[in-house]
Amino acid sequence: MFKTLKMIVKYSRMKKEDDKRRRRYLKLSREELEALPDAALFDALTARTEAKLIKAGGFIDGIDSLSDAEKVFYIASYYEMEVNNGGLCQFFVNSSRMLAPRLPGCLREIGADEHAKLFETFVADNGIDVNELSSFAVDSYEEYEARCESYPFDDFDDKFYELDAITDLLTPYAREHISEF
Repeated sequence: MFKTLKMIVKYSRMKKEDDKRRRRYLKLSREELEALPDAALFDALTARTEAKLIKAGGFIDGIDSLSDAEKVFYIASYYEMEVNNGGLCQFFVNSSRMLAPRLPGCLREIGADEHAKLFETFVADNGIDVNELSSFAVDSYEEYEARCESYPFDDFDDKFYELDAITDLLTPYAREHISEF
């Protein structure tokens, strides 16, 4: 029991520190952003973009409130996060599927052409219409599993993990477009 309590206290402290850091990122000037190391810049731009999305109505509905560079940054990073967390099937099952029509263009914008090609080939080969993904909405874990088994998602995921990380391309892109953040 004490181990669990210690873990909860440690998590609470880490969460408070993260929240404090994210609030600080929201106040940074352009010059201060430019001076950040890559990892901190990525975190800062993520925090700033997410704050704008929340203010504009949410992570999906608020997307049109972002600048072009912010959209590219957000969509590409969110896609990578989803695939790294649960594979392409998770990207389609979660509300992030609403970003699918914009994804290839965003990936190409940052120079992730191989990622864009992989995604486009997968959806074309499997007859998936990225403009109509409502069939991927699920209400249970069993439905999720069935969705994941209905297409060769594991093959896609294996190929995805062989490619360079999208994050590695996002930070240089963000530095080039820092005035839009």
